[in-house]
Amino acid sequence: MNTQMSSNFSAPTYARLREQIRSDVVSGIWKLGQHMTLAELCAHYGVSANPVREALHQLQGEGVVEMRLNRGAVVRQVDAAFVKNVYDVRGAIEGMLAAEAARRATKDDIVRITGFVEAYEQAVATGDIDRIVQANRALHRAITRIADNPLALEIFDGRSSLIDALRRTLGNRPGRLEEIIVEHREILDAIASGDAERAFKSAQQHTAHARDHMLDNIKEAAGTTA
Repeated sequence: MNTQMSSNFSAPTYARLREQIRSDVVSGIWKLGQHMTLAELCAHYGVSANPVREALHQLQGEGVVEMRLNRGAVVRQVDAAFVKNVYDVRGAIEGMLAAEAARRATKDDIVRITGFVEAYEQAVATGDIDRIVQANRALHRAITRIADNPLALEIFDGRSSLIDALRRTLGNRPGRLEEIIVEHREILDAIASGDAERAFKSAQQHTAHARDHMLDNIKEAAGTTA
């Protein structure tokens, strides 16, 4: 089944294609560790080879895929070491972003991120995995925008896609999504109160809990397949 790329005419074809492939990794269309041939990608997205090659080169730079000479690319496989490294760095950066957001946030900003927190809670209530992933990423992106640090978003977009794809594969243990709701509310309250120190600690704890949960899931999955 072909994927129709969104018609964002302000971006070149390869940039739109890069975003679409990344999104399709998250949604599970392309699996972690899967080999994608150039011909397969051209047919799937209805584009020529040149933008596919450029999109793959950019995704390789983000760490999402590994290129294969004249044979397309392989979606990067994710292991426990990768997850730990990403979350350790992410915790430091997200703590910094939350603290800066607490210093900068306007009333309109608070209203906006409150809406994203509520959207996540509504998604959890429906059990819709796509909505849960999208709402979570939208919330974290909103905090990054308030902190006015687009570089942080650029650094983590690709690697976060791989983490989201793994989370979709492994699932969440019972009660984890409800814990995330509480953690989101704590971060929101700290930012709304202008308490940069509490926002920093809350965001770091949120990331550490996510890391530990993911590592536990990886161990459990390895045990069931051993």
